[in-house]
Amino acid sequence: MTDASPAKRLEDAGHCATPHPLEIIEEEHALQLELCDLLESIADDLPAKFEAAFAVIAISILKGSVKSHTKFEEDALFPLLRERLSPNDAVVQALACLSQEHERDEDIADELVEALKDALQSRAPRNPETLGYILRGYFESQRRHIAWEDSVVLPAARKALTVEDLARLQEWIMMSDHPRCISIPLLKLRARRSSSSICEKCPSSLRQEK
Repeated sequence: MTDASPAKRLEDAGHCATPHPLEIIEEEHALQLELCDLLESIADDLPAKFEAAFAVIAISILKGSVKSHTKFEEDALFPLLRERLSPNDAVVQALACLSQEHERDEDIADELVEALKDALQSRAPRNPETLGYILRGYFESQRRHIAWEDSVVLPAARKALTVEDLARLQEWIMMSDHPRCISIPLLKLRARRSSSSICEKCPSSLRQEK
């Protein structure tokens, strides 16, 4: 039995190491803020214009990394914070609100994906006003949510979580269907979107999102 960290064990075995789990959250927040900018651009163009390429990218991110990010927070990060912080801690009490926001935003995201798919199939939104309303409701909520997590939840996690906790988060990431390759930052990977930019040792989930 080895005491090596999950990342070290994978590296020794010839697999990709995993970055710091809180840095992964920060990177994914940055990606989600880029998504918000993209959605705002789509909304601003309506009703005169509908950029199909933007809609395709938005659907891919909403169905992929956004869902996996929420699952990581709900199933791994939040439970650890509840273990380490006092039940009376304001952050712990706020986690319930954040979980409710996750549920609500996932429902809106599903509705948004269907609306964008419908617009793509019909080559234009059937109801631009409704699509614009859904778009703005989603990206405005996401920006507030991410700002709060970045300014409150992540600083609390850095203070409260132990080395063992961070290793547990790394293990969760590597056992899930979306590990990250330490050699290629997520945003560069997304931006380049070419097979040559993706480590062949990483699972297929990232390659499928090209």
